[in-house]
Amino acid sequence: MNISIKATHVDLTPSVKEYVEEKVGSLAKFIDIMEAKVELKRDQHHQTGLVFGSDITLIIGGKTMHAESEAEDIYAAIDLLVPKIKDQIEKFKDKKTSLWRRAARLFKGKM
Repeated sequence: MNISIKATHVDLTPSVKEYVEEKVGSLAKFIDIMEAKVELKRDQHHQTGLVFGSDITLIIGGKTMHAESEAEDIYAAIDLLVPKIKDQIEKFKDKKTSLWRRAARLFKGKM
């Protein structure tokens, strides 16, 4: 799996990079991910303080999944991002399994 990390208005420290790789790498146990693009950013025009955001785009086969999150801490933004994309992966897997089962029932009924 290829993980590319882009930082906009944020210093990409080794600890943040390792944290992102750990969190995104944990998604690989659910499905075979070909490519993951993660963007970490800080909103400079926000009036209530520093607001960090994170975006993730996964390419799984021919399907592209995307999720976004915002928080007051970069680690919190990453933590909010993982469950959102995990839900999308589970929905994709359930749909794929349902299609296989439906096709198998149809085939069995014609035999």
